[in-house]
Amino acid sequence: MKDKKINIFKILLYAIYLFSVVFFMFKSEYGKVGLSLLCLVIVFILSKIYSKNLDILDRSLFIASNLFILFSFLLGSCYNLYDKIKYYDDLLHFISGFISVKIGWNMLSVVKNTDINNNKLLIFIIILFFSMGISSICELSEYALDVLFKMGTQSGGLKDTMHDMIDALAGSCIMILYYTKSKFKNNIK
Repeated sequence: MKDKKINIFKILLYAIYLFSVVFFMFKSEYGKVGLSLLCLVIVFILSKIYSKNLDILDRSLFIASNLFILFSFLLGSCYNLYDKIKYYDDLLHFISGFISVKIGWNMLSVVKNTDINNNKLLIFIIILFFSMGISSICELSEYALDVLFKMGTQSGGLKDTMHDMIDALAGSCIMILYYTKSKFKNNIK
């Protein structure tokens, strides 16, 4: 029964995305065709991961992730709900916080049941998420300083924020690779 409901859910998603691909092809909106195809690929990948019964992607996260892709990529971007519904973007970002916590919670469950010392990928992901979380707090602090005290810390606006996040991502990845390589050489201590 459980698998039947998930299969119906997946079939509905595939149908919606395929309809959208055809619809946007007829309208010659090829960027939206590409985004609809990307949604199809994401559903396929998430379905493959879910079928492996990994603790990281349980039923509720599988459903929430697919719905988020549907509502953000397809309905928000392709069907312009970001423009049509006043707080649509804020709502989706708010919901993404729930999904992020669920991913983190599932990762903790995996860590609890895993010998973390032998799982380089899990260590990489956990440290990267923590590092990017700190980076986002720094960006929020800059924004608060600009709004509350007119400090001008984000002189480039969104571009500055994105460059800062990309820089943090690059630095985090390099440091994590270096750190895990040296720690795994010494059996993590």
